[in-house]
Amino acid sequence: MQGLLDAWCRDRILGLRLQFPEQNTPGVLWFQLVSEDLENWMDVKLVPAFDALGTLSPGIKPKPEVYATLLNSGCQGGEHAACFAELRRNFVNTRPVKLKNLILLVKHWFRQAFQEEAQSRPLPPVYALELLTIFAWERGCGKDAFSLAQGFRSVLGLIQQYQGLRVFWTVNYSLEDPTVGDFLRRQLERPRPVILDPADPTWDVGSGTAWHWDVLAQEARTCCHHPCFLEAAGSPVQPWEGLGLPRAECSDLGHCVLRDSDQETPEDSRSLDDTECHWAGDSRTVSPAPEPAAAASTAPSALGAASASALAQVPARELDRFIQDHLQPNPRLQEQAKRAIEVLQRCLHKNCTYRPSRVIKGGSFGRGTNLRGGCDAELILFLNCFTNFEDQERHRGEIIKEIRTQLASGWQDPVPGLRLTFPEQNTPGALQVQLVSAAPETWVNVSLLPAFDAVGQLGADTKPQPQVYTALFNSGGHDGKHAACFAELRRNFVNTRPAKLKNLILLVKHWYHHVAAQNQEQPGPSLPPAYALELLTIFAWEQGCKNHSFNMAQGLRTVLGLVQQYQDLCVYWTDNYGTEDPALRTHLLGQLRKPRPLILDPADPTWNVGQGSWELLAQNAVALETQACCMSGDRTPVSPWDVLPALLHQTPARDLDKFISRFLQPNRHFLAQVNKAVNTICSFLRENCFRNSPIKVLKVVKGGSSAKGTALRGRSDADIVVFLSCFTQFTEQGNKRAEIISEIRAQLEACQQEQQFEVKFEISKWENPRVLSFSLTSQTMLDHSVDFDVLPAFDALGQLGAGSRPPHAQVYRDLIRSYHCAGEFSTCFTELQRDFIVSRPTKLKSLIRLVKYWYRQVQGHKMPKGKGSLPPQHGLELLTVYAWEQGGQDPQFGMAEGFRTVLELITQYRQLRVYWTVNYSAEDETIRDFLRQQLQKPRPIILDPADPTGNLGHSARWDLLAKEAEDSMSALCCTDRDGTAIRPWPVRAAV
Repeated sequence: MQGLLDAWCRDRILGLRLQFPEQNTPGVLWFQLVSEDLENWMDVKLVPAFDALGTLSPGIKPKPEVYATLLNSGCQGGEHAACFAELRRNFVNTRPVKLKNLILLVKHWFRQAFQEEAQSRPLPPVYALELLTIFAWERGCGKDAFSLAQGFRSVLGLIQQYQGLRVFWTVNYSLEDPTVGDFLRRQLERPRPVILDPADPTWDVGSGTAWHWDVLAQEARTCCHHPCFLEAAGSPVQPWEGLGLPRAECSDLGHCVLRDSDQETPEDSRSLDDTECHWAGDSRTVSPAPEPAAAASTAPSALGAASASALAQVPARELDRFIQDHLQPNPRLQEQAKRAIEVLQRCLHKNCTYRPSRVIKGGSFGRGTNLRGGCDAELILFLNCFTNFEDQERHRGEIIKEIRTQLASGWQDPVPGLRLTFPEQNTPGALQVQLVSAAPETWVNVSLLPAFDAVGQLGADTKPQPQVYTALFNSGGHDGKHAACFAELRRNFVNTRPAKLKNLILLVKHWYHHVAAQNQEQPGPSLPPAYALELLTIFAWEQGCKNHSFNMAQGLRTVLGLVQQYQDLCVYWTDNYGTEDPALRTHLLGQLRKPRPLILDPADPTWNVGQGSWELLAQNAVALETQACCMSGDRTPVSPWDVLPALLHQTPARDLDKFISRFLQPNRHFLAQVNKAVNTICSFLRENCFRNSPIKVLKVVKGGSSAKGTALRGRSDADIVVFLSCFTQFTEQGNKRAEIISEIRAQLEACQQEQQFEVKFEISKWENPRVLSFSLTSQTMLDHSVDFDVLPAFDALGQLGAGSRPPHAQVYRDLIRSYHCAGEFSTCFTELQRDFIVSRPTKLKSLIRLVKYWYRQVQGHKMPKGKGSLPPQHGLELLTVYAWEQGGQDPQFGMAEGFRTVLELITQYRQLRVYWTVNYSAEDETIRDFLRQQLQKPRPIILDPADPTGNLGHSARWDLLAKEAEDSMSALCCTDRDGTAIRPWPVRAAV
């Protein structure tokens, strides 16, 4: 579109110039039409959209199915607003000219007053003020001719009453439809102001939690005394009188909005019908209504009973909105608390004998992960009188006593609406104060912690010196005893995360508080701290997603899955401390030897925040996974991210066997179920395919990792190769493919209907005449599945028995003459590929699993898009077999040595030349000449031992794989206890 516009508009619009500013709105092409004097311009946005409405006649509502489809699509609020642009335009465009002039006046006021403010704080969209102006006119006037001053003052009055605004129209969507009615009820329960788009009910343009309406209200209050609101005689202009609008007899426009008895809210009547008021134009509006006192910002404890149980019933697609409406902290209280903490800091600097050299804000308030209602904050007071960790204990008591005295006498309510109290002091080494808001159940608990400034002021991306942690270990500090000294590192670790990840943290903490409330009702062992769940959420996102935009339900389900695996959790970061320093490495290895769960604080390696009882959390996690918040629209569970409770590169070398056993080996029961199902399917295909046709099924062979015994836990791939009599040579394999696939699909569907399976058997619905796939999924472990490709093939090998002789040379002579591209007919040799691996020792197959898992991690997280492809996984399998064969063929080898050897070979990819002659021999002249040609090609060369045309090392990004292998060789999994690198086997890169 941009290219076409650029070409078309060149010299075609007199007096206007077309320019494309920076494109910062996904899904939209934005351009500007600028006048020659550069003082006037028009922003134009081109939005490709789905025509959900079709052609509508005047006065006709869209069909209810349009909105039902919209609500069932799982969209975010207003995500598909463009599809309803015509309705939105018509809603405003049909209004009287003078009302449009009032809209212009309100928009001008907004732009003049907030031109700079909008850059620093998110303000409501101008469209919200357009709708509010229409609402004011409908409710207070409804005439074509009116006083602009009255109208303007009425709109400013409504802005001041934003906390009671609840506005919507049903001119386009009907309350009679149950889907829309239920959705609308939930929308109207959102924090106010609520101003629903009259065209798209998912779009709350007022969004009480997203925009700073308080800033608009303050400006509106100031403007009401300006000359434009004075009559000629000097008396103030009176706003319109109407239900829920500012009253003439009130001088203060900031009063609460009143309502009549027939204007009950859904909370009062449980019926949307009672909230509707009929007005001209057959539109319906809802007046603003006061926020019940009990519904003000709710503390986590209150949410536990009210909306944490409701979390289970929130549809997965609405979790983002649930967080915005119920969990994100109130911006106004945040601002109050911020000012109060700044006052505390000034008071301490000014009055205390022990003046801090610097003060750091920590806790969930400092990290930006505090929930609505009550939250915790830490003020870390770094004092020069502390010269080491031990000094803190000697002087902390008298310092805290003096700070309390100064605060008690110096606090004179400097922040309106917040008062300072001293609760019961139950945290040694800290002074606890509470900032209590006038709003019910709303407070900030502040812990003032005098501390030694161990780290000092660090530059961005700078690690503390290793000596800092050596001194910490030597001081006898353990279990986070001196965690306050590292508060700045802790805050920065969390605070720099994307906004949506912090929202996921809020959701997880909200659920945690609900479980903690249960634990208080029935006292049991202490749960781990909420901070442990924050870190676990960050770990899940880092390892499973790392995108700033993600599916909230997927993130939640991933964290719940990790909570259930708490006995295997081993989570730590090396952002601030690493294994290069001997003292740190010794300490870290000591921590890793401790029982699980282990979640080390990223700032203080002595603090395992995972300590505590996880059983209750795990039980509740299992229960929540079956609820609506973790279910897709079709009632199937949302798939979690692929995250293990421990990382390979953080696993000590001696624990690699345990890592494979715990996390990579497939579930034996599931494997048995799959094998049984595959045998049934293969038998059914043999007996039923092409029953009334001259084509015969000669044999059905299982291939892929499941058949070789190298499948990974979770999701794996496999092949079922159907050898048919209609193929008499390699080149015929592509003939009649669509017809053959159609017949096999029909028989698979029949098998699915007629046979009983212990696993879920699903055939791919993708109608591709050349590909046929199906999957087998566990009924109880939904993340365990095998994806199968069904492949018709030419039976080049005939019947092979156990210990059969290698194929006749003629097979390979025919192959060499027939092929055009590498591995073109590799499916014909599936049995040989399978047998080459399946006969290997069990421990070698475990090493193959480890290498494949490492490869998939690289593939999933490190491979840049559009930069080529990594070598095929089968090539890594063969390289692992080669390493073991050349390294001594010990069936009970050291896993770390084997892994280190494969990584070493990957880094030497430019020298790799690997092949076997177990199936094809160089004694035949044709084969010998062909092999010579293959082995003279550029390296790396890894020839398929079953198919010499397949070079698995060719045309791939080995350089990317080698870089990751280089990094992995210095990781803990390839390092001995003393920090030296594990020695690889003496293997050459070429045979």
